[in-house]
Formats: sequence, structure tokens, C-alpha cells
Amino acid sequence: MPELSDIFYLGRAGRYSRPLNSNARLPVVYGDLTDGSNGVWELPCIDDDGGGMNPVYCFAAHEVLSAANGNSITIYEEGMELNPALYTFDESNDYESEGVIATITFTSPKANAVITARGMGKPTASGGATLMENIIDQVYDFLTVENAFASSLFESTYKAKASQIFTAQGYSAAGVINEDTVIWDIITEMMGAFLGSAYLDGSGELVLEIDDGSLKQYSMAAIVSRGDANLVDAKQRLANIINQCPANYAYNYAAGEFKSHDGGSTTADLVSQGVHGVREPNTPCQHYWCRDQASIRTIQGVVVEKFKNPLYEIEIQSFGQKLIHVDRGDVVVFSAEDLYGPAGEQLFNHYWRVLSVKHNDDKQGTINVRALQTNYFMTVAHLADGTHIADGRVLAGGERDLTIY
Repeated sequence: MPELSDIFYLGRAGRYSRPLNSNARLPVVYGDLTDGSNGVWELPCIDDDGGGMNPVYCFAAHEVLSAANGNSITIYEEGMELNPALYTFDESNDYESEGVIATITFTSPKANAVITARGMGKPTASGGATLMENIIDQVYDFLTVENAFASSLFESTYKAKASQIFTAQGYSAAGVINEDTVIWDIITEMMGAFLGSAYLDGSGELVLEIDDGSLKQYSMAAIVSRGDANLVDAKQRLANIINQCPANYAYNYAAGEFKSHDGGSTTADLVSQGVHGVREPNTPCQHYWCRDQASIRTIQGVVVEKFKNPLYEIEIQSFGQKLIHVDRGDVVVFSAEDLYGPAGEQLFNHYWRVLSVKHNDDKQGTINVRALQTNYFMTVAHLADGTHIADGRVLAGGERDLTIY
């Protein structure tokens, strides 16, 4: 069985009888890479036809969406766009009976030319008419089809929620795997492009998450009562504020560079900038698997909304075993009454997202939990029975619950 720490080795052109370079890697292609004005990834020559008279190049190491179903491909020779009459595209070619791949067969000599392409990758099903554009589907396919992981590796509830959030955000994912890379690094790069994360939970299952700024994808694991835990540490760093988020996207694998940049001015928070100045990450965010500006601006908006004000990272120590079931990624409710929010409010009954859990080897059986402040807290609603006057001092709904549990 493979491990997530293993290196993913791409197929090699050497499996075929007449490759130009037997060590050339066969690319794995996902999503819509038709943007730009030049080739996005390089195609290896798997058959030079004994001197390049009618060579065959590998478009992708697997079946891709067909032209009939909307795959608009463009092929380039040494950076020059070629007339489609000069080649034949086959989206599903069991070439030399070595397994189905997508190929480009030329009708004229290429003389060892560098061939690059724009186009689309895998469909959601073999022979299907729908392009696979959801990053969760792509990660699943990469692990279970391109590798040999069992579907049981995935925590199914989180996987389904992450897929739904990705779709609801209007994202589309696209990228090429063209280098031998550690499997875990590939997954985290794919997920990270959309504020996603991947980790193994306490049961050894792979949890996939997409952060849309809400808490709906996380389980509320516990209410940590005052008598059960102490606040051990709390940090809040001005350097962690982000009120403008520049981003690089539309990576060109043939050129080895991003082709698009968004400075983040459209989604900047002017109120935060007025208080804290312009606060950006040290370097622009790198979105290797995102190619469209609409997705990028949605991502930028989520980042700015989440980090435009200072956030606390806290450590709490729980006594006994009441938090033994809490795992990374869960959300807990904890009253940090010595800490204050941006409006000067005490952080009673605040929601905190768990970053790590440490079970201590002491007689008390304590558990230390590190957690990050969210923008949410337990609320209380008031009945419209005349008890509270509608003069702005209380909220009809959404007011913080100040009860100490």
C-alpha cells in the first residue's frame, strides 16, 4: 500500500518503443487550462517515428475530455501556434497497448521540436461530457486512480462538505502534475490554492477542508466550561493582520512562472487600513491550481474578512478527560473573559478552531489545546414582549450570550 509520504513518480516515455527521450515524464492534467496566449505545459514525444517524420506526443497520461464534448485544444511548436490541420488529437488512445492516454499525432516532421499545449484535462467519468473541475474530485482521483489509495482513506463527511463549499464558492480548479513530487506536497498545493487544508485525523482518515470564512463545515466538538479548563497563553500579533491580499495565479508549467497577478485592491478593507495601515502578506499568495480572476477575488475576500482585525491564538489546559474526543479542525466554545474583541467586547462563549491537541502524561490527565479565534460566538435572542426596549442597546438577534457555562 502506498503512503502519503511516498514520491509520486509519473509515467515515463520509455514505456513506448520509440521515444525521443525515454525519461520524459507523462503529465497528469486536470481542469481547464485554455487561458493565456501560449502553451501551458510541455508534451513529451513518445514516438519520434525514426527521425521525427510523423511523431506522436503525449497530451496527457490518461484520457481527457473529448473535442466533441468541448475540449478546445491549441498546440504550439517552439512557441508558435500550429494550424489544427497539421495534427490529430485523440483524447483516449491505448497507444501501443500500454494504457489509455491522450495523444497528438503530427502529419509533418517536427525535428525534435518543443511542443506545448493549452486544453482541458480529465472528465468526471470515462467518456463523459463534464470536465472535472472540483478540487476535491481531483484530489480523490489523484489518490485513488493515479495512485492506489483506497477510498476509505477519506473522512467522508468532511470530503462531502468540502466539495459542496467549493461548488458554492464558484471555484474551478486546474493544474498539471509534471514533476515527481511527494504525494502529500501535491495534495497540500492543490488544496492550498483555495484556502483548503488536508490532514489526518485521530482515526488516520484524510480530512479535506475548504475555508469559506464560515464554521458550517466544522463540527462543534465541545463547550469548555470555566471549571474544566484554564487559559494558559494568548498571543495576538499585528503582523498577522491582512487587509489586502495580492495573489499570483494562472501558473504556466512550460515557462515555470505565474502569468497573472491581482494586487487585491478590489477586495481590500479600507476601514482596517485606516486603523492599521495597509497590511499584506510578506509575499503574494501563490495559487498554482487556480486560473481565473473570479475565483481569486472570492478567495481574497475570504482572507481579508477573516484577518482584517487582530486574532488571538490561545492555549487552554483542560482537566480530566472531557476534551479527549476533540481533534484538530474541530471547533470548541470557550469563554476567554480576559481577552477582548475589536469592539472592546469580552470574548465570552467564543468559537475557537482547534489547531493542535496534546495529551499530557501527568497524574491529572490534562489536555492542552491550541486554538485560533474565529469571528463567531454563541448568541442569544430576545423575545419581542416589551422586556427590552428597541433603542439600540440590545439586539433582537445575534447578541453575544454572556452566560458563563
